[in-house]
Parts: sequence; structure tokens; C-alpha cells
Amino acid sequence: MSRPISGFTLIEVMGAFLVTIVVMLFVVGTFSESGRQQDRAMEKMRAETTAAAALDLLAQDLEGALYLARPEGRDGRDHPWLFVGEDIGPLGARTLRFQTQNVARGNLAEHASTWVDVVYFLSEEEEDADALEVPSGPSFTLWRWRSLRPPTDAARRLPDAFDERSARVVEGLADFGATFTDAEGNALDDWDSSLGTGESPLPVAVELRLALYEAGRGGEDDGSGATRFPGRVRSRAIALPMSQPIDVAALVALASDDEENACSTISDCADIDDEWFVDLLDGGCDGDEELCDLLNESTTVCWSEIEEGWASVAATAPAECEDLP
Repeated sequence: MSRPISGFTLIEVMGAFLVTIVVMLFVVGTFSESGRQQDRAMEKMRAETTAAAALDLLAQDLEGALYLARPEGRDGRDHPWLFVGEDIGPLGARTLRFQTQNVARGNLAEHASTWVDVVYFLSEEEEDADALEVPSGPSFTLWRWRSLRPPTDAARRLPDAFDERSARVVEGLADFGATFTDAEGNALDDWDSSLGTGESPLPVAVELRLALYEAGRGGEDDGSGATRFPGRVRSRAIALPMSQPIDVAALVALASDDEENACSTISDCADIDDEWFVDLLDGGCDGDEELCDLLNESTTVCWSEIEEGWASVAATAPAECEDLP
């Protein structure tokens, strides 16, 4: 009697094959989903890093913003120092122009200044028919233009992306804007220092907002074939430490007054030989309270006051005190 041949039936083989296919599909799906999650995480990290870098640059310039006071009687439109926020969009002013002092000296050109004119503006990116990633709306690039010196005239011509001093800040923007807070706490969508009285030409704070296009989530579709959609709006509030204008004329006048009022003090004379000074104070200034008051303020009172009001006292001081300026 012959022995039966052992083996697998066709049904068993087909069953094992189907189980293998199911397991492989599960493994491939798991790896595919893990890859998609990793891509989304990388996309989110890229968007966060890009937005943070752009906001940091804007914040640095705004924190150094300054304004020279407009001379009395001068038309604001002829004053070269400006703070302007215009071209209003959904997130606020899309164009900013102001002067700032936050410029690293190591990056300055010859004869350049640390007080420079800065302009931030948007340009719309051209559509690429062959691009694999299609934004759901207009896409923008944020540019930063910088002069090499403070403004010398009030020309309002805005730079463009082709200007050699324009540099890209961030690409792939869905939108960008800034809003402003005045000294009374009012929120404003635009700002123009040339229209004010000059008392508060700069806002006390600026809030920046920007949104980047990000890859769409699974199943997200608006019917246009777009693969990238506006992401979360990132924002940054910046206080302007120098929101009050710098009055150069007043500072020059103050410096001139200080030079005219400069004098040699009683202490300058006492530094030559303080014996006369100490003897007077120890003797109670011979009962002269006014003289004692002056001597007790010796670091601020001019020596000339002693020479003019107390000639006998001045005669006891060193002869060199007469030569003090």
C-alpha cells in the first residue's frame, strides 16, 4: 500500500498568500503614514522657523526706530524723517517705512551711518505652471530695503524688488500686515507721521502678523487643485522705546548753554590747597550762614561767587585760584 504524499492544498496556499498580502499592506500603510506625519512635522518646523526669523528681523528694526523732531513751521511732507504704514490688507499695513538705529557697525559700508532708512514691502510671486505645489491664493515675498545713511529728503518713492539694496526676508507668504498703537492706546491700521503735529510721530507699539502657505492636510481640497493653504497667523507685539521725537535743536541749545554756564567750582580751588576751606568750615564761617551754605555745595557753586561776594575770603585762598577758568 503506497504512502500518501504530504503537502499544501491549493486553498491553503492561496490563504497564506492572502494573509501575506494583508500584512504587507498594513506594514506599507504604517510606514507611509509615518512618513506623512514626519513630513508634516518638518513642514510645521520650517514654517515656525521661517516666521520667527522674519519677525525677529522686523522686531530688531522697530525697536531701534527713531524720529528727529520736525522744525517749527516746516511742512510734514517736506520733512525727511518718517514713520509710515500703508497699503492696508486683511492683516494691516503691508508697507512700512521708518528710520532705525539697529544696524551692526561691522556690516556698514564706508561713510555709512548707524541711522538708516528702512522699508519693508511685499511683491506678489508669479505663478509657475509647472510647480508641483500650488497655493490656494496669491503668494507674496516680503522684502527689506535699507539705505546707507539717514534720509536727506522727503522722497516718498518706494523701492521695488529689483533695487540692489532690496533683500528677501521670507517667501511663500499668504499675507503680512502691521497695526499700530498710539499714545492714547488706540489701535490703528495705518500710520503717517507727516500728517500729525509732530508731538507723537511714532506709535508706542506695533503688532506684526504674517501667515505662510503650508502643505494641505490629507483630503483638504478647495476644488482648485491647490496643494498649499494659508497656515496659522503668527504675530509679534513690539514696543518702540524711542517713540518720542529727538529734538536736535533743543539738544544743541542745551549743550551751548552748558558750555556758557561752565565754571570752575569752589572744589576746584580747594583741590589746590584746602587749608583755607577747612579752616573756614571748622570756624563756622565766622557766623556767615550764607557763606557756609555755599562752601557745603562746593562741587556745584562757582569759585567766581566767592571772589565777587567774599573778596576777603578769596584772598585767603591760594593765588593759583585766580587763574582758574
